[in-house]
Amino acid sequence: MSRSGPAAGPATPHRTRRSAVPTTSSVRVALAALVVAVLAAACGGTAATPSPTPIMVEPVTQPPLGQRETAYDPPEEAPPLVLTDQDGKPFDLASLRGRPVFVYFGYTHCPDVCPTTLADIREGMKRAGISVPVVMVTIDPARDTAAAMQQYTSFYGEGFLGLTGSQVEINRAATDWGVSFRQLEVDKNGNYAMAHSTDTYLIDAKGMLRHHIFFGAGADIFADRLTQVAKG
Repeated sequence: MSRSGPAAGPATPHRTRRSAVPTTSSVRVALAALVVAVLAAACGGTAATPSPTPIMVEPVTQPPLGQRETAYDPPEEAPPLVLTDQDGKPFDLASLRGRPVFVYFGYTHCPDVCPTTLADIREGMKRAGISVPVVMVTIDPARDTAAAMQQYTSFYGEGFLGLTGSQVEINRAATDWGVSFRQLEVDKNGNYAMAHSTDTYLIDAKGMLRHHIFFGAGADIFADRLTQVAKG
């Protein structure tokens, strides 16, 4: 099953997951351009910094939102995730074994896609009556320091964790998880956006990937998938 994202740059992650039929060469190019344009419109930012190394995966076709499959069948072991948390302390995803966990890759300057996703997760947990850790991994570490992640995740409430690290560490994590991202062009005011893939990953208490939930799924799908996983 491939975790899709905007296609540019030389790097290709070795873990791709979502099952889908690849487009032809010409359609892939058009799709990649469309994804980048949409994400650029949704994910803006400020304060120019050197561009990170693009991390890309092959774009794929997607069925309509209501028909998308989210399950890993069979479940897969979650990749490692060892970074720095919002308190500036070492973090290892394995430390959260024993309960389900949501993992999402985004960045704090994103005004639409990322806050919408995190709000949907929060509402989904409320509807399910189940609270679990939510781990947000930045794809923009130049701006997203530990302090910035602390301020950002605290808005969503207890249990939301923010992870950052060096660009090398973030690139490695993105590659391991099959996450795509790239920095877009810096404008004349020094502002830039990050185009990135938008799936949220749901890991069970044993550390297995159970669902990859697409952007726009809504709180009810988050609640349903969490309830399934929490029941074991």
